[in-house]
Amino acid sequence: MRILVVDDSAVIRKMLEEILVAEGFSVTAAPDGIEGLEAVRSGGFDLMFLDIDMPSISGLQVCRMLRNDPQFQDFPIIMLTARGQKQDQFWGLETGADAYMTKPFDRDELLETLQRVMSEKERRSESPKDLTVALSSDNDGSDLIFRAGEVQETKLFKMTLVNSIYQIATRQSDLVDTCRAISDTLSSVVEFDIAMILLKDDNRLKLFVYIYRPTTRDFFVQAKKRLMDELMKEADSGELEREGIDVELHDPEHNMMKAAEEMSLAGFEAAALESKGENFGMFMMARGHRGQFKQEERDIFSLIARQSAIVVDNVRMYEKIKRFAVADGLTGLHNHRYFQEQLEKEYSRSRRFNLSLSLIMMDIDHFKDLNDTYGHQQGDVVLKGMAGVLRRCVRDIDLVARYGGEEFVAILPETPKKNAVIVAERMREMIENMEFDGRDEPLKMTASFGVSGYPDDNIKTRLDLIARADEAMYQAKRGGRNRVALYTPEGRASQ
Repeated sequence: MRILVVDDSAVIRKMLEEILVAEGFSVTAAPDGIEGLEAVRSGGFDLMFLDIDMPSISGLQVCRMLRNDPQFQDFPIIMLTARGQKQDQFWGLETGADAYMTKPFDRDELLETLQRVMSEKERRSESPKDLTVALSSDNDGSDLIFRAGEVQETKLFKMTLVNSIYQIATRQSDLVDTCRAISDTLSSVVEFDIAMILLKDDNRLKLFVYIYRPTTRDFFVQAKKRLMDELMKEADSGELEREGIDVELHDPEHNMMKAAEEMSLAGFEAAALESKGENFGMFMMARGHRGQFKQEERDIFSLIARQSAIVVDNVRMYEKIKRFAVADGLTGLHNHRYFQEQLEKEYSRSRRFNLSLSLIMMDIDHFKDLNDTYGHQQGDVVLKGMAGVLRRCVRDIDLVARYGGEEFVAILPETPKKNAVIVAERMREMIENMEFDGRDEPLKMTASFGVSGYPDDNIKTRLDLIARADEAMYQAKRGGRNRVALYTPEGRASQ
């Protein structure tokens, strides 16, 4: 049985040689990792003792190189080190070593470890000769070093990619920037025309689209349909709303519609985004004229998709937690506390810059009767429906919140009262014409609205703004409900 000893210490090499020769083993020694790799390449060895701390190439690097070559994946390696920390033992075994020994060691420990490793080797299916054949015999030692260098370069490349993905999490603060940075990272190493990240949020979908080269609308539609088909294959995706997907397009070079000729979907690769056992989305890349993706490109994409899933999920959960902190649990609108905070900010800004600010307050008519007659679950259905109407009636800069119970509010920055009345009337009409799902038949509901605004002689604080809108709303109630009332400085509401 031939054993290779690789250690930069002449004392250790001699000690091991004396013990092993006395037991009848044939021993060859090498003073560093490079000579050790060349010796392994020559073939015929049954086992290697490998020191961790050596110049030029460490024992850990030698072990990684061998383990990344399929022909050396089962070659028995016993690591040697003068350091006894658990971290060293962990990394030694993680690189693929069969056993780990700390210097100094005694004869019995050495032989016992050797016997255990050889017994494990015998249980493996491949023969010792096959395990120690490296490259063809017409190659010299430099070929092995070149091969090892390629292995290390590939590993370093992958590690750098992984690190780049994790760095995104430290640089970006929101989901939009995070997804864009991940797509840009993929674009820096793989040629493609379009990438998409599709995320599930409850039963809704959010699609981020990134265009990198001239493309056509038909090509975009093909890629999107293929991605949706991949998503719908998942068992838990049956109830997702396929229509009305929120789409965010990132096309800084205006490449959409630039392609001069028709494009077909030649290359397509998609991967599920999974974290903690949950499939929460898909990542896709596609291209037209450059053909299908090569295996190397698919491997890189899979690596980035796997690592990105962790980063995206963390950002997604963080944003969801932030939303929950300021959202009403039933309707999804902003909650009362967040409304008060934002109204204070908008009121202060309006006073400082002499801007208009309006507030709409709404109360559902006869809501108590609805709950008493049909139950609170039916009341919840109506509340959710009302929230949807209010969302559709306001701008992105406006804020809609559930004030409490069946009352809702809307903050309209830089909006005079007369324009806020128009918005409130639009809300009222939509509610009046809407049919809510009922237990036996559709239900019809109405609501009353009050509007107040700044600047107003009688409004000195944000609480005054709320009180005036509330007063106008109850004036609408007293006036017969299902109407909009505007508060006036004279202290009465006009309808």
